[in-house]
Amino acid sequence: MGKKYQKKVSHIIRNKVGYLLLASSKDPRLSEVTITDVSVNRDTSRAEIYYSIIGTPEDVAEMQAVLDGAAGWLRAELAPTLRLRNIPKLVFKYDPSMEYGGRIDALLGELLDDDEDNEDDEDITDDGEFDDTESGEDFTATE
Repeated sequence: MGKKYQKKVSHIIRNKVGYLLLASSKDPRLSEVTITDVSVNRDTSRAEIYYSIIGTPEDVAEMQAVLDGAAGWLRAELAPTLRLRNIPKLVFKYDPSMEYGGRIDALLGELLDDDEDNEDDEDITDDGEFDDTESGEDFTATE
């Protein structure tokens, strides 16, 4: 199969699985999952579905077990949409990219907070000019 076909099947699986987890599942935990990517192999016999959730490593392990248990139901729901001779085996893999992004965001936030604390604003006025009136000297302009 061609790359364009693989990409199309991956896109369909991603959209349909995301919809099914959000709208059709009876397990409320499945609505917390975000599908980040789907990779279908060349003969479309296997689809690796990458997901992300916000939580602890224990939450991730629990969600992996829940998703593995729901794989059969999802496969049966995908069959009418895909209309393929063989419906791909669904393999769920945790995608830590959102966790890494959150960590980087937190680190950047800490850096910005440190920069704001270290700024010396007292000698600069709102218009960006130097203000020396606090030094006790009266400055008068001569014409």
